[in-house]
Amino acid sequence: MKLTAIESLLVKALTLSSARICSKQEIILGIGKDPQTYSGLEMSLSRLQNKFRNVFDERLFRSVRNRGYCLVQDVKISHQHN
Repeated sequence: MKLTAIESLLVKALTLSSARICSKQEIILGIGKDPQTYSGLEMSLSRLQNKFRNVFDERLFRSVRNRGYCLVQDVKISHQHN
Protein backbone atom coordinates (compact mmCIF):
# COMPACT_ATOMS: atom_id res chain seq x y z
CA MET A 1 0.00 0.00 0.00
CA LYS A 2 1.45 3.33 -1.05
CA LEU A 3 1.06 6.17 1.45
CA THR A 4 1.47 9.89 0.98
CA ALA A 5 4.06 11.70 3.10
CA ILE A 6 1.36 12.96 5.48
CA GLU A 7 -0.23 9.49 5.76
CA SER A 8 3.17 7.98 6.59
CA LEU A 9 3.71 10.60 9.29
CA LEU A 10 0.22 9.96 10.68
CA VAL A 11 0.93 6.23 11.02
CA LYS A 12 4.29 7.00 12.62
CA ALA A 13 2.74 9.46 15.09
CA LEU A 14 0.03 6.98 16.10
CA THR A 15 2.55 4.14 16.38
CA LEU A 16 5.20 5.99 18.34
CA SER A 17 2.83 7.61 20.81
CA SER A 18 3.83 6.70 24.36
CA ALA A 19 0.16 6.60 25.33
CA ARG A 20 -2.30 4.19 23.76
CA ILE A 21 -4.55 7.12 22.87
CA CYS A 22 -2.94 9.88 20.85
CA SER A 23 -4.52 13.34 21.11
CA LYS A 24 -5.23 15.40 18.03
CA GLN A 25 -2.58 17.88 19.15
CA GLU A 26 0.05 15.12 19.50
CA ILE A 27 -0.78 13.81 16.04
CA ILE A 28 -0.60 17.26 14.47
CA LEU A 29 2.74 17.94 16.15
CA GLY A 30 3.90 14.49 15.01
CA ILE A 31 3.33 15.42 11.38
CA GLY A 32 5.20 18.68 11.82
CA LYS A 33 2.23 21.04 11.67
CA ASP A 34 1.01 23.78 14.02
CA PRO A 35 -2.00 22.62 16.08
CA GLN A 36 -3.32 26.20 16.18
CA THR A 37 -3.57 26.52 12.39
CA TYR A 38 -3.65 23.03 10.85
CA SER A 39 -7.18 22.06 9.82
CA GLY A 40 -6.59 19.02 7.61
CA LEU A 41 -6.24 16.31 10.25
CA GLU A 42 -9.70 14.75 9.96
CA MET A 43 -9.52 14.64 6.16
CA SER A 44 -6.05 13.09 6.20
CA LEU A 45 -7.09 10.51 8.79
CA SER A 46 -10.21 9.68 6.80
CA ARG A 47 -8.21 9.10 3.63
CA LEU A 48 -5.71 6.93 5.51
CA GLN A 49 -8.51 4.91 7.12
CA ASN A 50 -10.22 4.37 3.75
CA LYS A 51 -6.98 3.35 2.08
CA PHE A 52 -6.26 0.80 4.84
CA ARG A 53 -9.83 -0.52 4.77
CA ASN A 54 -9.76 -0.95 0.98
CA VAL A 55 -6.61 -3.09 1.20
CA PHE A 56 -7.17 -5.04 4.43
CA ASP A 57 -10.96 -4.76 4.96
CA GLU A 58 -10.34 -3.57 8.54
CA ARG A 59 -9.92 -0.30 10.41
CA LEU A 60 -6.42 0.93 11.22
CA PHE A 61 -7.47 3.16 14.12
CA ARG A 62 -10.54 4.35 15.96
CA SER A 63 -11.51 7.67 17.42
CA VAL A 64 -11.85 8.00 21.17
CA ARG A 65 -14.46 10.62 21.93
CA ASN A 66 -12.99 13.84 23.35
CA ARG A 67 -9.53 12.26 23.64
CA GLY A 68 -8.06 11.50 20.21
CA TYR A 69 -7.30 8.33 18.26
CA CYS A 70 -5.81 4.91 18.93
CA LEU A 71 -4.56 2.15 16.70
CA VAL A 72 -6.58 -1.05 16.54
CA GLN A 73 -3.99 -2.93 14.47
CA ASP A 74 -0.38 -3.86 15.15
CA VAL A 75 1.85 -1.71 12.97
CA LYS A 76 5.46 -2.29 12.07
CA ILE A 77 7.24 0.64 10.47
CA SER A 78 9.75 -0.25 7.80
CA HIS A 79 11.78 2.14 5.72
CA GLN A 80 11.58 1.36 2.04
CA HIS A 81 13.81 3.12 -0.43
CA ASN A 82 12.95 3.20 -4.11
